[in-house]
Amino acid sequence: MAGEPVSERQRGLTIRDIESDDQARAGGGHWLGTYEIGPALASALAKPQWVRQAAWVVGRESLDLLLREAVAAGVTPGCVALVWRDQSLCYAGAHGVTARVGAAEPRPVSLDTIYDLASLTKVLCTTTLVARAVGLGQLRLDDRLPRGLEIGEYRPTLQDLLEHASGLVAHREFFHAPWSLGIDQREALLAAVRVVPLAAAPRERAIYTDLGFLLLGAWLEQLGGARLDRLFAEQITRPLGLADLVFFGGATPLERDDVAATEVYDAQLHGGEAQNWYAIREAAGQPVARGLVHDDNCLVMGGVAGHAGLFGAAMGVLGLARAWLERRIPGLDTDAGAQVWEAFTTPSTVAGSTRRLGFDGVSPDGSGSTGTALSAGAIGHLGFTGTSVWIDPVTAGIYVLLSNRVHPTRDNPRIRELRRGFHELAARLAGP
Repeated sequence: MAGEPVSERQRGLTIRDIESDDQARAGGGHWLGTYEIGPALASALAKPQWVRQAAWVVGRESLDLLLREAVAAGVTPGCVALVWRDQSLCYAGAHGVTARVGAAEPRPVSLDTIYDLASLTKVLCTTTLVARAVGLGQLRLDDRLPRGLEIGEYRPTLQDLLEHASGLVAHREFFHAPWSLGIDQREALLAAVRVVPLAAAPRERAIYTDLGFLLLGAWLEQLGGARLDRLFAEQITRPLGLADLVFFGGATPLERDDVAATEVYDAQLHGGEAQNWYAIREAAGQPVARGLVHDDNCLVMGGVAGHAGLFGAAMGVLGLARAWLERRIPGLDTDAGAQVWEAFTTPSTVAGSTRRLGFDGVSPDGSGSTGTALSAGAIGHLGFTGTSVWIDPVTAGIYVLLSNRVHPTRDNPRIRELRRGFHELAARLAGP
């Protein structure tokens, strides 16, 4: 079945489901059809210029029900989920609304909805740029952090930073005392990072750390001679045709209506107690974060950093994940792409770590966000705002779940159960 042309506004973003016919309903599956996508996404998402949704998907209703019930229960105001397997998009669902509380006007979630991707920035941007540089011979995994970025006298290796094995602490609130840095004070924040005492010796244990990826972002900017947002667009998303779908915000809000809201900055949501991050949010002038990065340290970095700052639609996340799965990182030939995949998906040798280079792996005991649904070779990452992406090379599967579970407040841990349920059902989706 040939797809209909899409408008410029819809280009590459919206896949419209066909209503299930009586036979599909009786069989417990959905007829999803085949659709043409716009030229900017064709090279990134499909060869030739079509994305095929599996014609018969058993179990789709169960996934729909899980996500609808999560929205109704207040796990998140809304979400978008994609499941890709064997060159087919076998699930694409949008549920709920973009906001529920505060000044942000709620809109129905669609596949076009833009989410704050939070720490998916670490893999989609920073790790991908590093992998490209390694594949081109511009960096080596045993290279040490450049002088001028060293932590005291310590210069961790590129590998240690990517594996969260440098010994750096997990997090510091540089927007609060004793630093109290404001919006777009990039150099002051990087200087502050460099004098924070280590929490462990190098490779003693894995400590998931934003600070290491802040330094990786600065390293890439030194290497490329430009800010990270420009490097990401020029070297990764534009060549893939994804620049309109995954991008950095900035020090001021994105001027568009299709962005899901994140946190509501109201002390009444915290028993009347103002939170440490309220001062920088008051300076930003947004009582409800929308189109302005949720990560407060990233806001100090002007919205562009190695650990956070990306916004994007689910199809953009899928496109970048496919570039990894299919060894198509821009600028790398076939051999370099294969070598990078092998290196970046190899498990860390740090005791007890599930980390790869940039990516995380599944928990062997099934306690992680994917449960026991994916293979031992799967790689992925989570984002604090309620986002995730996982790539399973054994099944050629990709699992994207974007939500704004931090709306209205970040004190909402129920996304953990939703993530596990999503991956368990998504991995069982059956084709014809």
